[in-house]
Amino acid sequence: MDMKKAYVDKDNCTSCNQCADNFPKYFMMDEDDLSQTHIGGELINDAIIPEDEIKKVQKEMDECPGECIHWKR
Repeated sequence: MDMKKAYVDKDNCTSCNQCADNFPKYFMMDEDDLSQTHIGGELINDAIIPEDEIKKVQKEMDECPGECIHWKR
């Protein structure tokens, strides 16, 4: 099974909450109101995304106003 890791470049986050509202399973806002990826509140900004959820996370990346959500290489 193919998995990818997603993270948020907080320097470019616009605090719009869009990803956290749309997909709270993998996105949440931190204490500074900046987005970060997570899994159950763990693996902060290092969330492992299962293959069957990659397209949904990619949709959030594509629609992010700050273009700050990325795949780790």
